[in-house]
Amino acid sequence: MAEQLLPQALYLSNMRKAVKIRERTPEDIFKPTNGIIHHFKTMHRYTLEMFRTCQFCPPFREIIHKALIDRNIQASLESQKKLNWCREVRKLVALKTNGDGNCLMHAACQYMWGVQDTDLVLRKALFSTLKETDTRNFKFRWQLESLKSQEFVETGLCYDTRNWNDEWDNLVGMASADSPAARSALPYNSLEEIHIFVLCNILRRPIIIIADKMLRSLESGSNFAPLKVGGIALPLHWPAQDCYRFPIVLGYDSHHFVPLVTLKDSGPEIRAVPLVNRDRGRFEDLKIHFLTDLENEMKEKLLKEYLMVIEIPVQGWDHGTTHLINAAKLDEANLPKEINLVDDYFELVQHEYKKWQENSEQGRRGVHSQNPLEPTTPQLSLMDVKCETPNCPFFMSVNTKPLCHECSARRQKNQSKLPKLNSKPGPEGLPGMALGGSRGEAYKPSAWCPEEPVGGPHSAPPTAPSLFLFSETTAMKCRSPGCPFTLNVQHNGFCERCHNARQLNASQTADATRHLDPGDRTGTSKCRKAGCMYFGTPENKGFCTLCFIEYKENKHFVAASGKASPTGSRFQNAVPCLGRECGTLGSTMFEGYCQKCFIEAQNQRFHEAKRTEEQLVSCSEELPRVSGRLWGL
Repeated sequence: MAEQLLPQALYLSNMRKAVKIRERTPEDIFKPTNGIIHHFKTMHRYTLEMFRTCQFCPPFREIIHKALIDRNIQASLESQKKLNWCREVRKLVALKTNGDGNCLMHAACQYMWGVQDTDLVLRKALFSTLKETDTRNFKFRWQLESLKSQEFVETGLCYDTRNWNDEWDNLVGMASADSPAARSALPYNSLEEIHIFVLCNILRRPIIIIADKMLRSLESGSNFAPLKVGGIALPLHWPAQDCYRFPIVLGYDSHHFVPLVTLKDSGPEIRAVPLVNRDRGRFEDLKIHFLTDLENEMKEKLLKEYLMVIEIPVQGWDHGTTHLINAAKLDEANLPKEINLVDDYFELVQHEYKKWQENSEQGRRGVHSQNPLEPTTPQLSLMDVKCETPNCPFFMSVNTKPLCHECSARRQKNQSKLPKLNSKPGPEGLPGMALGGSRGEAYKPSAWCPEEPVGGPHSAPPTAPSLFLFSETTAMKCRSPGCPFTLNVQHNGFCERCHNARQLNASQTADATRHLDPGDRTGTSKCRKAGCMYFGTPENKGFCTLCFIEYKENKHFVAASGKASPTGSRFQNAVPCLGRECGTLGSTMFEGYCQKCFIEAQNQRFHEAKRTEEQLVSCSEELPRVSGRLWGL
């Protein structure tokens, strides 16, 4: 089953790429001998983005989420309104990381490269920086931060030089890659806030931690103690021009760090992370950690130098109010193909999805027949790529690519008929063909043709209705060329109007062809309307049924024969068209308009909706943009 076979980490999808990443990272670390901090040369600029999962059906989407996403931390941070509370920016998802005491390094590695810090490359770089380089500036900032903390302010705690040195040596020892001497449930010592600050300087990239402000009870939710982890760490030991200004964003909850990554091409929202928390009726800026007193006075300037800061409008607490908040722009996926694990994992997911569909379809066939209104398993296998058959409006699927379900079924059907057609000499018309096509198309369908007999077998479900999986704004139109209406699931891809017309046309053509010999049938002329691909009939004045209905609506044509045609009865109680200065008759099928005015009204609605959307986009683009990028873990 896919639930068992789907890897529980990205790196498991391609071990060769994972090994290549693990070989490159230690080689990329530069260790100056003059006391300057150890740092990465190029690999700190990479960023990972997750693939979208909306193209998969909900049950399989659940399998993917179980494999990769830490849903406990995701739900906890979202319930506390710390994560994904701003609708104007893209949603972030929490990836799973190992909880072995080195989760901070695992999370940072995954955010950049998609692998965890299994070889302790980041951990060793952190420890060697604290042991082998000049750390006086780090120590000074840590002392300032400690003196401002609640423990010192409220208790009046006072350290002498020896106390400070002992505490600092303890922090340095905690960064060691060796297992702790004392008995511990974790292989490595957990890291603290100062280690985050040192790490962001090693990476020369800001780190943003999304976390609650209080440590809470897992059972009751009551507050235990204040948390200082959340906030921003800037690489202040480097000039801003030497740093990568897109942040690494990490989440922290229940003593555990996870990477918070964006979804690739997930929507029109801004790829950014808010620099404020929304709490108790106000917006509160995220704290910038380890600033000196002078830097604290110019923190707005520092944010704009080390981050790409933008202002975005958000809805205020009071109804109808809008506020501008600062946000840091996030990087998009930029991993080279040779070390991009997300692509490999996505290919593996697609493969498992196909197997999962086949198993699900076999089980469903044995249990019950399919409801015609319920999407079938083949419908849920659609890909966001058009069928290769020319003029086919449908999309291919993973099971039938490069064709859609209908073209694939038609090809298989025609191939099965091929020996019969070759064994019988002379031309033979296809029985029941209502709309004409050359005989060659019977066994060589070079283009998508909608002229399938109405009463024929439906060997494949209609592909078009399944497009709800892709985009709610992409309404699939009727299969009839030029028809402006939306298809109906029950009519195999046609709208109700075209479906009824095809049935009428099929019955009329069948009656007419019963009295014609084969020679007369081949002489049938095309519809009188220019550009129409269907065939006309004498009963319809040389028009096909669709064009004949349109001809009668627009020209007030009344059948000369004494019999009332089935279509003519629809106009007996018609009312004038609702269109302005239009003298033709309206139809309930067109919401009281004639066909021409209905299409014009539909176009007007579409352009008004599009104009509103363009105005919203232009308003967002006109907001002042500030030069600066926000960084986060």
